[in-house]
Amino acid sequence: MTAANPNLAVQDRFVAAVFAGDSATLHELAAPDFVLLEGSGLPFAGDFPGADGFLRFLGIFAEVFDIEVLAPVRSFQSDDPDVLATEFELRAVDRATGKPFESSLIEVWTFREGKVASIKPHYFNVPDRS
Repeated sequence: MTAANPNLAVQDRFVAAVFAGDSATLHELAAPDFVLLEGSGLPFAGDFPGADGFLRFLGIFAEVFDIEVLAPVRSFQSDDPDVLATEFELRAVDRATGKPFESSLIEVWTFREGKVASIKPHYFNVPDRS
């Protein structure tokens, strides 16, 4: 892979829009059938279809965590230019328990025709709600 993957720029714009609260750009960059797939065992588990579903998830995520750090660390390319993985660092306080929460997470992103088709996060740790 010698050429830069153009989907990296799409991903960078999407992530920047999340942090900026730019819903117009999220709608622009999300494929019509976009879906965020959050795994079971999490307080925000489920499928969040469309850009509006993603925005709904962000509200739920902010209700669960008081976020101290949520930052991309690095991206990984595959032989398929429409599949990328990005590592994020997450430090937060679980609002329900008051406990600190730290995890790395890897998000697998798929793209179609220059738009984000899906995001599937994998958390190293899950919140301890006991």
